[in-house]
Amino acid sequence: MEIIDNFLSDSEFDHVFSIIADSEFPWYFGTVVSGSKYSQFTHCFYNHDQPTHYYPRLRFFREKLKVKSLIRIKANLNPRTQTLEEHNYHIDYPDMKTAILYLNTCDGYTKFKNGEKVDSVKNRIVIFDSNLEHTGTSCTNQYGRMVINFNYF
Repeated sequence: MEIIDNFLSDSEFDHVFSIIADSEFPWYFGTVVSGSKYSQFTHCFYNHDQPTHYYPRLRFFREKLKVKSLIRIKANLNPRTQTLEEHNYHIDYPDMKTAILYLNTCDGYTKFKNGEKVDSVKNRIVIFDSNLEHTGTSCTNQYGRMVINFNYF
């Protein structure tokens, strides 16, 4: 597992944040994981060779993460809750890399089944083997917890 603070330059981060903070950006409501009781808003920028028109604005991540083959890029927005809620452990896809870029600082985090925990800190990224079961959380001290999740080889 690799944790990198200040992963993007200030201008790169501002560019990415401006995309999802735009009032016209389409968020879609659904469950955190299939069968879960927890809900979130998502936007899939790229899914198995199916890019949205927002994807070209994030294309620079391919080089930054040294991506050989991209599977998915998805933004998640977990709304604020009264008490911090841990979601269900899962893997996104087996046998590849997963990276989570935190878009805001809040009291939420990513927790791994092996006991490790990564706090949600603006412009921090955690890169790990996708077979590591992990879960995200809500937050209680911001309007929501926002991340972008990358799955790739």
